[in-house]
Amino acid sequence: MAIFHMNFTNINASDGRSAVASASYRSGEKLYNEQEGKTYFYPRNVQPDAFILTPEHAPEWTKNRQKLWNEVEAKDRKANSRYAKEFNVALPVELSHEEQKSLLKHYVQENFVDQGMVADIAIHRDKQENPHAHVMLTNRPFNLDGTWGVKSKKEYLLDDQGNKTYTGNSKYPKSRKILTTDWDKKEKIAEWRHNWAETVNQKLEEKKLPDRISEKSYQDQGIGKQATIHEGYHRGKNERKNYNKTLKEIESAKAEKENIQEKINHKEQFNALKDHLSFEEKHIVSNLSKELKTYINLENIENKERMLFHWKNSLFIKHAVGEDVAQELQTVN
Repeated sequence: MAIFHMNFTNINASDGRSAVASASYRSGEKLYNEQEGKTYFYPRNVQPDAFILTPEHAPEWTKNRQKLWNEVEAKDRKANSRYAKEFNVALPVELSHEEQKSLLKHYVQENFVDQGMVADIAIHRDKQENPHAHVMLTNRPFNLDGTWGVKSKKEYLLDDQGNKTYTGNSKYPKSRKILTTDWDKKEKIAEWRHNWAETVNQKLEEKKLPDRISEKSYQDQGIGKQATIHEGYHRGKNERKNYNKTLKEIESAKAEKENIQEKINHKEQFNALKDHLSFEEKHIVSNLSKELKTYINLENIENKERMLFHWKNSLFIKHAVGEDVAQELQTVN
């Protein structure tokens, strides 16, 4: 069953993280970090399907994973630098491996690469039931000449005459930071999540598969369920598994309770119906139930009434054109 899971995070220097190490872990490739003078390698039982997509104006070296992320770390040297934006996403199990890859490439190209980001993609298939992908995205745009662009620029606040303004006796003019892209806006993440759901659903519809996914929560969709936590390989894995197991047990118990309550309601309705029947009528209903090999309840009775109503109407039509339907009408009655 297709599920929606898409989680965005940042890879920050302030968290003690390395873009090179992160890329090595996700791709399963041995990478050397020039800043640390250290090699990272995380061998896996199932080698990830890793590849890089680059925008039109990106230099050729961006297609080399080790060069790419070393350049990112060399460009952003501050202690609070953000090296990359990352998202991990669950892939629809209904699709073949090639279909999953093609779907992901199309989505990443259209939503990120065409907007100016380099995308380092790694598809993980360690567990057959949990295919997913990690996508690391560069934060800086590229200039037309292939050099790194800037993430933001300073804009001075001017008065009505076009002069710079100051606060009190400060020698520094007032200014504000203007982002050169909209990649960090919350609305953008909401747009990316929605676009993934649309992309997957379009593919499922194309293949005439019944499942659909949505980026909206169960509550927003009006569904009285609680979402499970995606069980990827990260910290808290066992806790998340236990949480999901408990949640599934609660949902199962809730469904069983509703099923029992429904049976009780049907029984109460049937008992109420029997109270209004004579002994002879109860005997007839009992024999009829055995003959039809069905359990008589209010729902079944309503269905039978609808069936007989349509049968009787069709007989009236036959009678109008001159057919003898007396025997069948007697049977209906």
